[in-house]
Amino acid sequence: MKKIQSKNIKDTQKVAHDLVASLDGASLIALMGNLGAGKTVFVKALAEALGVKDNVTSPTFVLMKIYDTKHDIIKKLVHVDCYRLEGKEDLVDIGLSEYIEDPNTLVVVEWADKISNLPEQRIKISIQNLGKDARLIEID
Repeated sequence: MKKIQSKNIKDTQKVAHDLVASLDGASLIALMGNLGAGKTVFVKALAEALGVKDNVTSPTFVLMKIYDTKHDIIKKLVHVDCYRLEGKEDLVDIGLSEYIEDPNTLVVVEWADKISNLPEQRIKISIQNLGKDARLIEID
């Protein structure tokens, strides 16, 4: 597990940019952290690193948003926010499985602990608020 201390939003953005640079194709990122920890800030930085031109906002009320990228390999970013799910939902229930299987798609799931059957092959990222803009980012 890699632990990174972020002192500010720029540090958090750099972690996201470095992560995108390390990807060699489609991946699933399971994001966890309390409300206000910075999960959406992290997703926005991922999108920026992928060349997404749209304004990236949290899909809390619509569950999932899909963005086209300018990346050489990863052509779509699928941003899922499971905060409003009431129980452990199945991937099929939220229409996510086909995106996870697409070799040209990066899927990022906020509140990933609310999904019952995420594949084991995933990047787990936990973000903890340390006060003000400081965060502890754990990547596993």
